[in-house]
Amino acid sequence: MSDSARQETMLRKPILMPPSMINKVDEIARNRKVSFAEVVREAVNAFDGDRSMEDEALLEALAETMIKTTQEVVEKIDAVEKRLDETHALLEAQ
Repeated sequence: MSDSARQETMLRKPILMPPSMINKVDEIARNRKVSFAEVVREAVNAFDGDRSMEDEALLEALAETMIKTTQEVVEKIDAVEKRLDETHALLEAQ
């Protein structure tokens, strides 16, 4: 159990989950030798909605950079292909 969870008074809160999710949490708890509740507490502590928005912004910036870079690479490849075609034409003319 995390230190912050140990320092706070615990309250009981029933939750509804699909059976597949319950099975998954049970398996994680069994493998880690902790309680079902501890797995849920750790998952909640790991979740940070603000960080998700930051991650989304970073991913969008990364995607934009990749698109721009890919477009630049395609333009350079097109230029190289054009030069190759010109070179082949000159060589064939000789």
